[in-house]
Amino acid sequence: MPVTERYFRQENQYAVIHLPIRPNGFGVLYIGGNTHYVDEEQSCLLQHFDKRKLLSVLTEEGYTVFTSNLYGKNWGSDDAVELAEVLYHSVMRKEILNPSIHIIGEGTGALVVCKLLAHLKEKVRSICLLNPSLNLKNELDLERENKLFYKRTVHEILKAYKTTDIYYAIGRTCYFYETISPIKIYSSTRNHFKWKKDIRLLEEERNRNNLPISILISLEEKKYECGKNLVKFLKKYQTVL
Repeated sequence: MPVTERYFRQENQYAVIHLPIRPNGFGVLYIGGNTHYVDEEQSCLLQHFDKRKLLSVLTEEGYTVFTSNLYGKNWGSDDAVELAEVLYHSVMRKEILNPSIHIIGEGTGALVVCKLLAHLKEKVRSICLLNPSLNLKNELDLERENKLFYKRTVHEILKAYKTTDIYYAIGRTCYFYETISPIKIYSSTRNHFKWKKDIRLLEEERNRNNLPISILISLEEKKYECGKNLVKFLKKYQTVL
């Protein structure tokens, strides 16, 4: 029986490569949000029913999908960004893949993706964002309504950024305005209601600069049923090797 998962450790964090039966030579880096995890023998992409379906669509199409625990609730910290870059180079050494990859960022994982682009630059073939959180300050402002959640979130952010100054952390806003890599946003109705202003601002800015972006809005219960559409988007940007 072929090996379909390869687990390993980097910087005391677990990572996994999900291997397809028939590789197409292209890699997908999956950067999850605050509920994402990888441990010594499991991946959130396998344990979560709907995410497993998305993973299956990708691997059945031949994509090699790799992901890391990235320190858990990292809130887009520099440590998480650096480890994601290390993961990319490690996978490129381990697997026979085209060096130009696709990236999927989910939830607060989008905060890691936007900073990672400055490190990988021309190595990013396309970007898919699933229900993304695009602004850390806005994320924190939403939590102000519940004091308990707000204090916990502040504590998590300060720990992730290794600082005692919350304004230092949330002031380091990053955007997807400059990258030339095409972006596709998959937003559920609930997420779009929360982050409509941020998403539309990004769309308007990229359109103004003639940079490719598209948005697909789905019902909340169908937010992970974008596999076929996502694959179609990825394939559009594989003609140039």
